[in-house]
Amino acid sequence: MSSRAVQRLRGSGWLPLAVLAALALALRLVGLGAKSLWVDEAYAAGLMQMDIPELVRMSVSGSPHPPLAFLVIRLSAALFGTGEAGLRALSAIASALAVVPLASLVSRRLGKRAALCGGAAWALSPFAVSIGQEAWLYGITAFLGFLLLDVCDRAWHGSRRAAWAVVPLALSGMLVQHLFGLYVAAGFALYLTVPREDRAPLSRALVTAGSLALLYAPFAPLLLEQAGMRAERMRRAGMDMAAVYSHRYLFRLPTVYTRLIPDGLLVDPGGHLLGDLKQLAFWAFFGLLNVYLLVCLLLERGLRRPLKVWLVCVLAVPALLFIREDPTVRHLTLLWVPLCFAIAAAFRRWRPSGVLAVAGAAVMLLPYYNVKTFPYHRADWRGAVALVEDGLEAGEGILVVGQLSGGLAWDYYSVTDHSRTALWGEAPYAPNRLERGRTAEAAMDSMRRHHSRIWIVVNSWGGPPVDSLFRDAAVLLDRRVSPAMRVVHLSFGR
Repeated sequence: MSSRAVQRLRGSGWLPLAVLAALALALRLVGLGAKSLWVDEAYAAGLMQMDIPELVRMSVSGSPHPPLAFLVIRLSAALFGTGEAGLRALSAIASALAVVPLASLVSRRLGKRAALCGGAAWALSPFAVSIGQEAWLYGITAFLGFLLLDVCDRAWHGSRRAAWAVVPLALSGMLVQHLFGLYVAAGFALYLTVPREDRAPLSRALVTAGSLALLYAPFAPLLLEQAGMRAERMRRAGMDMAAVYSHRYLFRLPTVYTRLIPDGLLVDPGGHLLGDLKQLAFWAFFGLLNVYLLVCLLLERGLRRPLKVWLVCVLAVPALLFIREDPTVRHLTLLWVPLCFAIAAAFRRWRPSGVLAVAGAAVMLLPYYNVKTFPYHRADWRGAVALVEDGLEAGEGILVVGQLSGGLAWDYYSVTDHSRTALWGEAPYAPNRLERGRTAEAAMDSMRRHHSRIWIVVNSWGGPPVDSLFRDAAVLLDRRVSPAMRVVHLSFGR
């Protein structure tokens, strides 16, 4: 970049934000291919072998998500290769660039320095780095969502150019993830936070909303069908909904908020935490930090009451979603908007507290880079496949228990042509695939007719328990490759 361009960038006030985005990208490129694919990434990797029409058709029939994210991953693979780093490259770039619209939105309300502090938390947090290092849709969703909110804010303040960008951005986001509708609703609700004297005509917002609804109408049945499938699954399972709601609101919902910065580095709460002082300290720190940040947000005098109401409504979204869904923090990147505002407000109220929030995010990067699996998924498929194939002998069977895309994860890392059986994972792109397939016991009975020794690869994140399969077998090996990956080698006497 020329010195004149640098001076122009510095004069516009964008240089610090450009540096922050560059830092965010560097942190996401560090070890981009180091962590093993997990099953949803393997699902995406399998689609990369298809032509574009087939990719769209198969992703729509076998995934709860629209196809645009998979097309972005396909572009990433075309540009950077089909290795782990290549599949994840565009997601990393999107997650890094997301800091620009996020900080830009905050800066117009709370100032550039405070916004940079809030944006730094996004750049440095294990949550944001992690979703940027996955060949999946969350990093892409965050970038499009933050950009949509920034553009909506400009449009409702009178920018005609920004108004023209609202519909294509909103439609693109909806074709990445159906939950992007939360961003769309938040973006249009921003109209009510603009002072009347500065607000664009109501007709502009109405025409924009109508145009978006018209263009999205052909895709709306996908959302309704997916919602119906989830409700039907719960009905068939015969769940006690009172217990479900109790678990969601007393257990799941608080963990979503607490994990906004550290993500899966905080292990699930339970009795085992009582003996883990480090995890207890992490839970307490981030829980109390979020409460403090919320207080700073509510007391911030630089924010008008309508915007505070808007931010509180954005924070309340998960409480409404849990009536029908069970989202994780990764589904709710929208929550980072009020969090960024809150960190900026804390910085304005007492600078050391804003810096402490950013430092807390940065410190948690150390354990994130030190674990060889994604903290949320804890699945080392690369290590599991290598362990089996290093000890595999002719005539032995392989049973992959990973639900949905476990067979694809095995195939991605396998370097032999040895056949394997993937429980529930032989047709991951088929519609209603959760209702298909055999039980683990039935699969094992079938394999025992042909093999006296069987390797079992179990992804316990989403896979069924398999201990019942060992009752009349000699266990030759039982190794936990990673917290959610187990490899068992069995011998059956004949």
